[in-house]
Amino acid sequence: MTMRPDLDYVDEGVDLQDPVLYKPSRGRFGKACILTPIAYRSKVFADLEDEKIWTRSWICIGSHRDIPNVGDLLPYTVGNHGVHVQRGRDGLTGRYNLAQHGGCRFVPAQCQTGSKTRCSFTSCGYSRDRGVIAADELGDDTPTMRQYLGYRPERLLPVTVESEGPFLFVNLDPGAAPLAERLDCVAEALALDDTAAWGNAESFWVEHDANWKLLGRALLRALAPDAKPAKKGAADVIVLRADTDYSGAPATVFWLLPNLILLRGEDRLLSIVLQPTALEETLARVRVGSARPIESAHVDALRAALDEAASTASMAQDELARFGTPSRPKTSLASLPLEEDRAAHLLQTYVIGRVLKRHEVHWSGPLYAAAAR
Repeated sequence: MTMRPDLDYVDEGVDLQDPVLYKPSRGRFGKACILTPIAYRSKVFADLEDEKIWTRSWICIGSHRDIPNVGDLLPYTVGNHGVHVQRGRDGLTGRYNLAQHGGCRFVPAQCQTGSKTRCSFTSCGYSRDRGVIAADELGDDTPTMRQYLGYRPERLLPVTVESEGPFLFVNLDPGAAPLAERLDCVAEALALDDTAAWGNAESFWVEHDANWKLLGRALLRALAPDAKPAKKGAADVIVLRADTDYSGAPATVFWLLPNLILLRGEDRLLSIVLQPTALEETLARVRVGSARPIESAHVDALRAALDEAASTASMAQDELARFGTPSRPKTSLASLPLEEDRAAHLLQTYVIGRVLKRHEVHWSGPLYAAAAR
């Protein structure tokens, strides 16, 4: 029952698509409670997010700079689905990976342990994607080519791919609205077509021990501690304006939900792509660019802000993992504290709205299985 989308998602004795569960968290800021802790510790809730958020949203997977040459391929695991985007002579093509195991398309039943673990079949790290695969590495008959493309890549299930400015987005929903419609309210402010800020750039990946929602909200506070929500825009975009960010300069912070955080200053652009790699782990793909040479002090300040966010998110993860359990007898899921962070309130409003939205379900799993002998 917990894995049948047409029969709802159930864990810890509650239906995770029951509006009653979220009623305390749906009020206006100052009156709404925190999101139920189940949302940060339940494997079933992660499956619900895969169904309602990751497979039905525009997900940022990187930038044009990642795959500059014809034939270059960028792999990215979206929720539980392994996909890639490849640059061709006529543009970009998105596809599901050929291999149906490891980090590709879904987690085999034997791996569904609540963490996206290493696959013993191919020895690849499930959902711990490698970086860009250069065209010459794919070759004519290499293991990499067989895992991602196969001999007839044109027959692979397609993935919608679009770009805006330097960023690449994919959407696994064949009926998704165009990306431009989603960015309409912030495109001008973001100035995504202004690539001058990427003249000098540094990038790195870092993994943190926290659910993606906790890490994201902690990053907003660490990058721009005094930021305040700007005028309300789209339901899936959080906009904050700060007089002073982590580097000591004014900036605007955008969280294009669910996974792209942007911090834009006068002459710099910071992007953080969030990718859940386990229930309580999130990979942050960080790139900081500037029209001027990047000083080491700036990178040090950024890393310090990331470390602060990671520490905050990890402590929150530990707290919520035990909230309302026998080890915490003084807490109860029936009496949640108020949410005191405005950005976090916007985030949980988005998450609740998405998980409660009903979609037509096409489930191809077998209704009956052979009896065990």
